[in-house]
Amino acid sequence: MLNYIKSEGYRITHSKGMYAAAGIASGVLVLMNLVLYVSNKNLTDFPYGLISFSLNNLIANLQTLFLSGFVVASLLFADERKNGTLKNVVAYGIPRVHIFIGKCIVSIVTALCCMAVILVFYVGSACLLLGGPAAESLGKMAGGVGAALPSAFAAVILGVALLTLFEKDIVAMIAWFAVMYVIPTVCYYAGFRIDALSKIAAWMPWNIFSHEVTVNMSGYVCLWDTPFGLAKCMIVGIAGIFIFGAAGIFVSRKKEI
Repeated sequence: MLNYIKSEGYRITHSKGMYAAAGIASGVLVLMNLVLYVSNKNLTDFPYGLISFSLNNLIANLQTLFLSGFVVASLLFADERKNGTLKNVVAYGIPRVHIFIGKCIVSIVTALCCMAVILVFYVGSACLLLGGPAAESLGKMAGGVGAALPSAFAAVILGVALLTLFEKDIVAMIAWFAVMYVIPTVCYYAGFRIDALSKIAAWMPWNIFSHEVTVNMSGYVCLWDTPFGLAKCMIVGIAGIFIFGAAGIFVSRKKEI
């Protein structure tokens, strides 16, 4: 498995796809901060030219980390069937379970590297271009990213498992969206009438970071600020890693190449 991880790491670092994706994402966020800066300079009493306003967009939408994880996995492994890469790896004698675990590790490490680069440009441009205090929003953002990372890892593993299961990438994307967003959303609204679904929905990552985080210009209410809330984030993320990991291992053993 280590040799597989090394070979995939070499392939990724010598291809342009992830560099382009990280560059585009960084550019979009820098552009957003630049628009806020220009608006602040040219509009009277513009209230949003603040570091806190820019960073609050991420704090209030940490679910984007889940989606970003799937995008990374898709960019790395979506075309391996078309290129015959998977058949060659299996023919080389690497067990399928090792391949799946290796894909998950490579995807998570790559996603973390991309996130680090993107955050540097995002936070750096906000601090350079915008005004206002930064300490509180930076602290909340760091805490939120840390709290969401286990669930983001689970989202990556689910993505790898679905890309292994389905022949078509679009089907894998739809299935991922259904598991991560549609089912939690349906359970959340159905929970207003059915108590059992309400309790289940309260422990689904998308619902947690959508409905238990309040961010506005007057302050923050973040579940990871309390011991129970932080533990909840960790528990659902780790549970997702084990559940989706077990499902992915099962699929990798049974799926015909």
